[in-house]
This record gives sequence, structure tokens and C-alpha cells, in this order.
Amino acid sequence: MKVKATVLGSLVIAALLLLTGCHQATVTTLPAVKKPTITAMVISDDHVIAPRLHDNGPAFKSYAASDAGADLKYSATIFKAFIATALTKKPDVVIVSGDITNNGEKASHEYVAQQLNRLIQAHIRVYVVPGNHDINNPLTRRFKGKKQAETVAVSPSDFKHIYKNAGYQQATETDKNSLSYLVKPSQKTWFLMLDSAIYRSNYQQGSSTVGGGFNAGTLDWIAKVGRAAKKQHATLIPVMHHNLMDHTAIHQNYTIGYADEVQQVFAKAGIKLALTGHLHAQNIKQMTTNGQSLTDIASGALILGSHYYGTLKLNQTTGTASYQAQATNVDNYIRTHQGAAAVQAYQKYDHDVLFAAGYNAALQSLLEDPDLNYSTKQTKTLATGMAAANIAVFRGTAVQASANITAWEKLPKSTPLRQFVLATRHLSGNLT
Repeated sequence: MKVKATVLGSLVIAALLLLTGCHQATVTTLPAVKKPTITAMVISDDHVIAPRLHDNGPAFKSYAASDAGADLKYSATIFKAFIATALTKKPDVVIVSGDITNNGEKASHEYVAQQLNRLIQAHIRVYVVPGNHDINNPLTRRFKGKKQAETVAVSPSDFKHIYKNAGYQQATETDKNSLSYLVKPSQKTWFLMLDSAIYRSNYQQGSSTVGGGFNAGTLDWIAKVGRAAKKQHATLIPVMHHNLMDHTAIHQNYTIGYADEVQQVFAKAGIKLALTGHLHAQNIKQMTTNGQSLTDIASGALILGSHYYGTLKLNQTTGTASYQAQATNVDNYIRTHQGAAAVQAYQKYDHDVLFAAGYNAALQSLLEDPDLNYSTKQTKTLATGMAAANIAVFRGTAVQASANITAWEKLPKSTPLRQFVLATRHLSGNLT
């Protein structure tokens, strides 16, 4: 896929002061990227839980098994595998588009920031934005043995402090209404890091707010930055957690609130490409607003599926962009650090936890519907087909033809999940 975009300027990574409990390090100030092509590696929905918050005991295993296919047990390992990949590939920029942590635990944020600091010390620019899990989350947890307990969460100011070296200290401009900010790694490419999360009422409601949105002040600020980018002939690329447009039939709370208004503001600002997450599925969607094409790349969750990262390459002369989603080689990272036996254990767990999410969802639907009366064999066949379809959605690629998928074709059109399963036969164009 090639799209025309609009954006970026100069960036400074100042002296780096690591988080509490860490040593201090000095990072050389980076000059603006003047190469013809600027490269960014993009991830989303890492859902990292710090290793010190669990002992992999009964309470944690039970909790992790119910996490909708996310590989929470290996979250820190998967993240470190990505860090190792980025250190090898050495992009100009690494972008993290929200849901950085499992449930906003301060210890998890500090752990992630320490890992990101390895990139910063290697002269790689790092920019982050929060997701719906990351701030003021009343569901922070730590696990020991058979018990779980609350642990410290982070406030908006905590978040900004923890990630001061991952974008906030490099900001050339900030939004007074949110944690949004603007960074300019080059004169021709600007990243508009947008805080789309809603977290002010989380403690009152007892959970994190899944949906997202911008208030009028933030929309005005985006419009102002857009005008500045146009004036400087820069390509402006927004990064936010919530999707800019509907990607699937199940879009409630994934797409940003008042999306049509946001799309119009983006189009007027000359924005043609947005980087988002939240959906957990690797998916690329395009639409036309006010005669202008908009492309929304929803990054697949690093925590599950193929553990994708995206590579975005921007030609700063022509303003064109190319994108490629690739699987993080977690196997190789584990083999290097833990050996072959550990790889086999990881592969089994990684597959089983994602397979079970789709399989169990189908079982629940099929067994609870009083109008459906299938044999045990038929139910297992259908559940296996649903599991395969679910994995395909997260990977963004078509499900392989099998008897398990054909079995869904033969069901009445009104059967719950049938449309979802069969639609996965046609998935395409989500990786490039």
C-alpha cells in the first residue's frame, strides 16, 4: 500500500534521567533526520505486566487464561523481543500507540520505560501515547500464590513523568487539554501524538473507560497544528490509540467518539494517514472525507497473534509512505536467552491461549442458543472453525479453507457468529 501523507520537524532527545531505582544515563542530543527516507517502527497494545508483579502462580495463571487470547504470561518477554528487534534494525523512530501496560500498574509503566530507554541510548527516538488501560486504572493488580491484590496505578502527571524521555521532553508543542503533543524528528515529518483515552471518571465507575474521544479544545489544537504543517510543507501523521474509522462489524468503543468530526478535522489539516491500535487485530482501512483519502492503520496487538510490529517508511521528498506489518521473532529471542526447551513451552502456550479464546466463545454461543441442537462432534467442529477464524482476524490474513470453516457455511444465516467466521475467508490487504 502506498499513500500520500502530510508532515515533520526537528527533535531533541536531551540528557536522560532514568526512573526511580535506575541509574542515570546521558543521551546525546539527536539532530533532525535529513535522509530522504525516515523509518518508524510502530507497535500497539503491548499490555506488559512487570515480572515483579507476579510469580506465575495459581492466581496469575487463572487471570492470564481469561485474558481474551492475550499472551500475558510472556508479555515482558515479547516486549523485550521487540526491543531486541528494534536495536538490530535501528529505525529513526519507535512509536507505541497505547495500552502500554496490562492495567496501568506503575511498576509495569516503569518496566516498559526502562526497556524503551535502551532504544533511546541507541539514538532511536521513542514516542508514546496512552491507551484506555494506562491511566487512572482501578483494576491494577499484583499476584502471589493463590491471591491477587491492588497495586499502585499512575495519574496523568505520573504518565508524563515516566515517559518524559519517550516523547514528552522532545515535544515542540503540547495540548493543554490532554496529554497530546507534537514531535518533529525532521523538518518534513511531524508526528502528532494524540491522547484519545478517557480516564477522568475511571475510579468512580470502577473500571477503565474503553471508548475514547477528543474535546473541542484538542480538536482546535489539532487544526492549528495542521495549519502549521501545511505552511511548512510537512507531512503530519497522527498517532492515537482509538481507531479513526470502523474496521470491523464490531466497532463499538474501538472507533473514536464523534469519528466523523475527527475525520473532517484531519482532512482539513491535510492528514492522509493515521496510526492507531485498540482493535488488537491487524487491519488497514481507507475512506474518503470531503474528497480526500484517509488511511487508518490499526496495528495488531503486540501481546497476541503474530505479535506484529509495523515498519513505516516515509519518503520526505515525495511525501509518500509505505507500510509493512511483520511478526516479532519471539522464538529466536527465547532460544537465545533460555534455550530450545523454553521455545517449545512458549509456542504451545502462545497458540493455546489464542486458540482457546475463539473456541470457548463458540462453545458458549452454540450451547446457550436454545434453537441449536448439535452433537458433541458437530459442536467441536464448529468451535474449532471459530478458533481458526478468530486467529485469522488478529493476524489480518484470510483463514485457511477447512472442513471446520465449511461447517459454518452450512448453518442457517441467522446463526450467531456465522457471519463473523465466514467473513474471515476474505481478509486481505492488512499487512502492507
